[in-house]
Amino acid sequence: MPRPAPFLLSALGLAGLLAAFLSAAPAQAAGDQDGSFNLVNRSNRVIERLYASPLDSNDWGDNRLSSRGPLANGANLPVRMAPEGGCRTDLRIGFEGGLVEERRDIDTCQDRDVVIGTPERTGARQAQRQGGKGSDPSFTLRNEANSPVREIYASPSNEDDWGQDQLGRETLRAHGRRTIRLPSGECQYDLRIVWEDGRSEERRDVNLCATRELTFR
Repeated sequence: MPRPAPFLLSALGLAGLLAAFLSAAPAQAAGDQDGSFNLVNRSNRVIERLYASPLDSNDWGDNRLSSRGPLANGANLPVRMAPEGGCRTDLRIGFEGGLVEERRDIDTCQDRDVVIGTPERTGARQAQRQGGKGSDPSFTLRNEANSPVREIYASPSNEDDWGQDQLGRETLRAHGRRTIRLPSGECQYDLRIVWEDGRSEERRDVNLCATRELTFR
């Protein structure tokens, strides 16, 4: 049998390389969806608690610092996210002294280094929310009970009607969280929570412009 010509061997080699590249391309694309990132603490404070969860999750998950201890100012921490969680990430940071900051909808596939700056900026933003025209009473409700929440009502304290159920046909699962979107303006609200087991709780005259999260148990 005659040997193939050299140019034919080269063509076959190029075809093999192209096939190998095309077969590896889908795996590379899938890897691009890994939302893992590096957290950098430049807040001039110690971070004591860190929670990171996918945007569409109703649960913050575990404290990422529970096994390693607090994250000092100037330190950094690699944060591993589940590949199926995608790129959009919510963060909740608890600083030494009780200050809490949340960052929502971070594209951690794009921003591999997430820098936490001076938390006083967050405090300034919260102070601006405490009343007046354009104030935002929207908040995150955490259900720490073992029963799902069946109904959530939020009504301005100066009204006599609870208004519509904020969950509609949905429920908030046990140990889950949900962002409740409310119209700008009023800050003082009455809240009523009804669990699936029939238990209920009310809180009156809550300044929702001064808080970002409420926990019910």
